[in-house]
Amino acid sequence: MGGRVATAAGNWGDYKTQVALTTDFKKFEDGLRMVLACNRGQRETLLRFLEQQRQQGNLDYGWHRSDRARMTCLVFERFGQQVHFVDGADGGYALAAQALKQKRSN
Repeated sequence: MGGRVATAAGNWGDYKTQVALTTDFKKFEDGLRMVLACNRGQRETLLRFLEQQRQQGNLDYGWHRSDRARMTCLVFERFGQQVHFVDGADGGYALAAQALKQKRSN
C-alpha cells in the first residue's frame, strides 16, 4: 500500500503531513515556547547553550523534560482547516514556566 490509503473522505496517506503542517509548534507572546524531541546529548548541549546565554544576560529560560507528549486537536475539516497543540503530557509548558519563575526569583 505504501501508506497511501484513499477513501471518499480523502487521502489518509497524506494526513500525517497535514497534521505536521497544522501543528502550533512555536508560540510567541513575550517569548518563544516549543516542544522538542531530542536525545540526552542534544538536550545537554541545548541546556549548556541556554545557560551560557542566560549568564550573559541575553535570555531567561525554563524547561521541563517529559517522556511523552500530548496533542490536542481542533479539527474543523478532516482534510482542511485544523490546528494541533503539542505539550508535554505531564504539564510541560506549565512546569517549564514554573522553573523559569523560580530562576527569576533567585
